[in-house]
Amino acid sequence: MKIIDLTYPLTNEIKEYPGDPKLEIKYFKKADTKDSCTLFEFKSGLHTGTHIDAPYHYIINGKKINDFKIDSFIGTTTILKSDTHNEIKLKNLDNPNNIQDIVVINTGWGNKWNSNDYFYDYPYISIELAEFLIENNIKGIAIDTCSVDKHDENKIHKMFLKNEIWIVENIANLDKINKKEYNGYFIPLNIEAEASFVRAFLEEK
Repeated sequence: MKIIDLTYPLTNEIKEYPGDPKLEIKYFKKADTKDSCTLFEFKSGLHTGTHIDAPYHYIINGKKINDFKIDSFIGTTTILKSDTHNEIKLKNLDNPNNIQDIVVINTGWGNKWNSNDYFYDYPYISIELAEFLIENNIKGIAIDTCSVDKHDENKIHKMFLKNEIWIVENIANLDKINKKEYNGYFIPLNIEAEASFVRAFLEEK
């Protein structure tokens, strides 16, 4: 069984979305004898690194992460590769047919991860593509950029989230993908919040 991890490690060096809280991992207590223990303290916003957005992020009274059943984050996953670094339309995708439970869009933007350019001028999903995916009744959408929306916009987020389609952003290692379809797992914390860090991975079928 081959597993492809789609999750960036959370470290103090990770860059946060502009304006979000800075991630900080530090010692709360460090073991100094064989009978003592080490404890870390962790502070961050929930939209740093590989993370998942629930409807409550933009939809008043929308679902929070812990309102979803865990099987909502698991399913047959279709990989769609985009040939543009601008607005992603259906014509930019390789064979967008037979859409399954979850869709991963591979834009190649992950090559810029943790650079100063990563959060600006990235590929983003068009209204046309969002409508197509919603019509196909997907559970969730994942992408290797910081947002499904153009910078400083939110209309694509709102389209997905009002239809209770979760969004995973900042996924990693799409250069390791060589198949069209996998079993996908996008597992968040069981947290009462609008978002969560997520452990995302694909399993070869």
